[in-house]
Amino acid sequence: MRTNSSLVLSTALVAVSAFAGCGGKGKLPGGMPGKPDMPGGLGGMSGEVDPDTCENYASSTAGARFKAFLQATKRLQTTAAETAEVVKQSCITMGKEMKMSDAEFTGETKDICAKVITTYQDNLKVSLKGGAKLKVEYKPAVCTIDASASASAAAKCEGSGGATAGTGGSSGGGSAECKAAGAVNASLDVECTEAELKLSADAKLVVDKSKLEMTLSALRSGLPKLLSIKARLEPMQKAVEVWAKAAADLKDMGPKFVNSFGDQAMCISGQIAASVRAASQIEANVSVSVSVTASASATAGG
Repeated sequence: MRTNSSLVLSTALVAVSAFAGCGGKGKLPGGMPGKPDMPGGLGGMSGEVDPDTCENYASSTAGARFKAFLQATKRLQTTAAETAEVVKQSCITMGKEMKMSDAEFTGETKDICAKVITTYQDNLKVSLKGGAKLKVEYKPAVCTIDASASASAAAKCEGSGGATAGTGGSSGGGSAECKAAGAVNASLDVECTEAELKLSADAKLVVDKSKLEMTLSALRSGLPKLLSIKARLEPMQKAVEVWAKAAADLKDMGPKFVNSFGDQAMCISGQIAASVRAASQIEANVSVSVSVTASASATAGG
């Protein structure tokens, strides 16, 4: 079953923002006044997810688990952005081979790719006889997750503290933060084969040979990369679901979790707020990547 990444990440956004917004201006969650001399509070307010910003917060079991969650969040955010950029560049590569103008490569990734997809669809319509179809030989990429490595990483994250509710853990056989970190890292460390694609057309059905050859060359340059990305996105989407559940669990623990870090509470609160912003970025990048690669798969008959 496919995961609805927009729904999952929207849930995380609501959950974490409710948690991060517990306190008013100048106060920590729960109404605790902020201390002007609190050194640990500064780094967390930078606006960026930074697992190393809150000094020695990770010395406790709860802190170590939360750090693992932040590390996974940062990695997921970075990979989602890089993936969307590769999708964009793959579309631009195809567009340039089809002699599209530079002006058509401005704007958001989804808009650029939509123009490229429309162009190659239109080219195929005019270069082939009505009703004619391409000959497509497509071998999808296959990704394999190392489940044992994921389990080992989650166990290492748990450490010797076990899973204690109210201290960054859950009563379901392991902390939500460690499960999220394990799922995210496993999904990003997948081993994948590359998609293979061969496109051709029956010479008897060709109307405009030069346009067809130009278009097929463009598709061969860009589509295999998009199809390979599509395979990588599937485990990533599943990991995002686990990650979102961890964010919801943090919200359920409320101010008790943040305030348990003492002088680092303001910094921890800032990191949770940064995770909210990261969630919206991840949602946007994953969404456009899924949309474009799905269109690519439809073209390839996958």
